[in-house]
Amino acid sequence: MNNLYIHIYLFFFPLVLGNVLHMIIVKRNWFKIIAIPISKKLLGNSKTYRGIIVLPILTGLLALLSSYWFGPFEVSLANDAFVGFGLGLAYILAELPNSYIKRRLGIANGEQSKKCKYLQYFTDKADSLIGVLVFYFFVTTVSFGTILVLFCIGILLHISISQLLVYTKIKKKF
Repeated sequence: MNNLYIHIYLFFFPLVLGNVLHMIIVKRNWFKIIAIPISKKLLGNSKTYRGIIVLPILTGLLALLSSYWFGPFEVSLANDAFVGFGLGLAYILAELPNSYIKRRLGIANGEQSKKCKYLQYFTDKADSLIGVLVFYFFVTTVSFGTILVLFCIGILLHISISQLLVYTKIKKKF
């Protein structure tokens, strides 16, 4: 499972496309009935049940489609869909500690601290990536060295896609 193409089809493709679709859903305020903040006080307004529900489902379905077209990659189509669902859930859950810390520091949703703004920017991009890579490492047969390569590719991809989403006005800030 150390072929980079496999990781692109099972990991990057579903996760990136799932996140872009999720941002479009947020921008257009679809499924607003579940766009309820998990905890305004602890996490702010932007961490909602919609994200916890929609992103894992989207990523799981996209992983299933990718597995159907190019795989299966691990054991079966169903297993690949599980990996995709887990990647989406890990992505969302890994963002929560950072949001919690930012709210405790008095940093508003979508804003950055005046101090250490570059560290905060990196943390905003790396938190979810670290979460998904930890999950990916434990549920697939990927090596730790490959995880490090995927982190480097992933952080550059995350920053680039965030900038593209801001440029296309799907997202307000990167």
